Amino acid sequence: MYVNYGDYHFFQHGRLVDSEHSDTEISVIYCEPYPNLEATYLFAELTVDITDDWIDKPAVCSYASLDVISPDPIQFALAAIDYYGPAEFGALDSMVTYDWQHMNRTAILDILKYRMIAHDNLSFNVD
Repeated sequence: MYVNYGDYHFFQHGRLVDSEHSDTEISVIYCEPYPNLEATYLFAELTVDITDDWIDKPAVCSYASLDVISPDPIQFALAAIDYYGPAEFGALDSMVTYDWQHMNRTAILDILKYRMIAHDNLSFNVD
């Protein structure tokens, strides 16, 4: 089941994390609006392996004000996505049937209806 780690209004800063993730691989559903494009979103399903050696752990932790010694795995994964961008974590591969960089609400909601999502502290309504 996916749990909200983003904004209450999913279409403002959506970050849904699969609660059944492993210790090192975190699955995330990511959504960000474009500030200059009305009703257009960057949307992707991603997997972050927090043990990947190409990730600059000190830089990501500094960026997100996380403890570099033992950062929270979920917060680290989310910070890494924000730091490097979703393309680095499989957005191109996971969304081959969609233009993940230019999605609309209808297409996103159509994808999400097939995911188990906890609706605590989360709204998909128009903001």
